[in-house]
Amino acid sequence: MRKLLILPVALLLFSCEDVIDIEVKDGKQQLVVDAWLTDEPREQQVTLTLSQAYFNQESPQPALGAEVYVVREDSTRFRFTDTDNDGIYTYNPRNRNFLRLNERVVLYIRYNSEEYYSVSQLKRVPVIDSLKYQAITLPIKPADSPKSGYLAQFFANDFEGEGDTYLVRSYKNDVLRERSNEYTLSYDGGLSPGSKSDGMLFLQPVRMGINSGLFVDKDKVTVELHSIPLDAYYFLSQVQSQTNNGGIFATPPANIPSNVFNLDPESAEKPLGLFFVSKVTRYTAIIDKNNVKSED
Repeated sequence: MRKLLILPVALLLFSCEDVIDIEVKDGKQQLVVDAWLTDEPREQQVTLTLSQAYFNQESPQPALGAEVYVVREDSTRFRFTDTDNDGIYTYNPRNRNFLRLNERVVLYIRYNSEEYYSVSQLKRVPVIDSLKYQAITLPIKPADSPKSGYLAQFFANDFEGEGDTYLVRSYKNDVLRERSNEYTLSYDGGLSPGSKSDGMLFLQPVRMGINSGLFVDKDKVTVELHSIPLDAYYFLSQVQSQTNNGGIFATPPANIPSNVFNLDPESAEKPLGLFFVSKVTRYTAIIDKNNVKSED
């Protein structure tokens, strides 16, 4: 009886091959803000583009002719200019006093007679104490990395006091791992709220999230630890969820709520995107086979 029941179910699952045409209408263009600033004395960028149709594979259209400012609590303004006319508005700070620890800053944008704003706060970030690596041989060779090599991990301690949120990024031979599944988000040194890791050494899954396959001898490994505000933590978490969302039970993609707003709450022009500021610490090491901890 079991075989008789399984066969019709199997036929039902594998015989549904009808093509369904879905009509997708283009939505209204919206301003998209990509503004991630750090306290470093290097060029800072605010990228403004316009949203486009879901199936449009072309590069986004830049939003040109905008006025862009970052304003500190003491009313000091920093103007970002689009010198290359490509929608990338830049400012070159002379020193780290451009952004100040624990101070809130405002992003102000005027575009097509509409005014937009966002508020972020520069939070503390711990120092990365060290980076260590160990030799390992995998049972099966991965398609994009060697079978034998090295796994790395960084060491840093979360500050005492709940609510510190971080973004961990890494570079291999100066190439940034920038896909959504290649950066790690951390809440109080753990992977999520409720991990009870406040004030402790970052948990191992966070420390080892810098690996993409195995490193080899003489590889250069750089780790960046960024402080991020809580709204950026949840925004980037949703980016990861939607980017890695797949399978027959995947949820439909949707615009992630923005922390950029129109000064006129009654306006029909609603922006997309994110603005946040970060302090950042880095640590770089070169893999040396003569100075390696062997696998257990």
